[in-house]
Amino acid sequence: MLGRVTGMPIHPAPPDDLPGMVDAFRQTVQGIIDLGHSCRPEDFALPTACPGWSVQDHISHVAAVENYLETGEHEEVELTGTDHVRHEFGEWMEHGVQLRRRFPGPAVVSELETLLTARVATLSDPGLTLDSEVRSVMGRTARLGDLLRVRINDTWVHLQDIREALGRPGDLDTPAAATFVNTVVEHFPELVAQRVELPEGGAVILDCTGPVTARAGVRLVRAEDGSLLTHPLFTGESDTLGEDLTQVQEQTSSTTIVLSTEALARRAAGRRPTSETAYRVVGDEELAARVLDALVITP
Repeated sequence: MLGRVTGMPIHPAPPDDLPGMVDAFRQTVQGIIDLGHSCRPEDFALPTACPGWSVQDHISHVAAVENYLETGEHEEVELTGTDHVRHEFGEWMEHGVQLRRRFPGPAVVSELETLLTARVATLSDPGLTLDSEVRSVMGRTARLGDLLRVRINDTWVHLQDIREALGRPGDLDTPAAATFVNTVVEHFPELVAQRVELPEGGAVILDCTGPVTARAGVRLVRAEDGSLLTHPLFTGESDTLGEDLTQVQEQTSSTTIVLSTEALARRAAGRRPTSETAYRVVGDEELAARVLDALVITP
C-alpha cells in the first residue's frame, strides 16, 4: 500500500501550520453559519446530494460533531429512517442529526454559531501544537493536526452540499478547498493502486484545473524481481520520468483526466456519480471512468 504522497504541485497551497488550519476551519464553519442565516424556512428542508439529509441536517451534523469535540457529550435518540446509514460511524453521527430535527433551522444555526466561538478558543490554546493529542470522535483521541485536517475536509464538503442544494456555488478557492483537493492528490496513487487495474507501463494523470489547481499521477512499473509496482508521479522527487507532464505522456501509455475543482470535489466526496461528472479525457476513456469511479475519499 502506498503511503501519503507529499510534494505534489497544488495552488493555492493548503495551510500546514496550526493557526492557518484553525483559520481554515473557522472560515468554513462560518460559511455554513452565514448560509444558514440566509435560509428561508423552506430552504432548511431542501434535499441534498448526501442521501437522507436535508440542508438543516448538514448544519446539525456539524453542530453535533463540534459539540462532542468540545464537551465529550454524545447525544442519543431512537433512530428512524436509517436506510442511508452504511457503517458504525454513520450511525454514531446520525444521533446528533436526528435529535436536532426537533428544532427549527435557525435554532440549529445559532447553536453552531455559539459552538464555533468555543471551538476556535479551544483550538487556539497557546499550549497546543499540531502534535498534541486531543479528543476525537467516538471516544477516541487524535493528533490535533490530523483532526483539524479531517474537520476542515468534512465541514467544507458539507458546506458544498448546502451550497449545491441552495443553488449558490462558492468557496472553491479557499484554504479549505485547497486542503480537500490536496487530500485527494495525496491519496490518488494509493486509491488507483488498490482499486483500479492499470495496464503495465501505463500512467494515469489527474489534472485539476481550478480554482484550486493540482496534478497527481501514478504509473504501473515492473521491478527487477519481476513484480509490478505502482509508482507515483509529480512528487517533487527525482525519478526516471521527471516531473514534466509532456515527458510522461510521451514516454508512457498515459491517460489524463481533466476536471474542475468543483467536479473533482463532488466526485471525490461521493456526491456525484462519474456519469454525471463533467470531465475531459486524453487517452483511454474507459480507464478514466474506472479511475473516477474509484476516486472517493469520504467514509
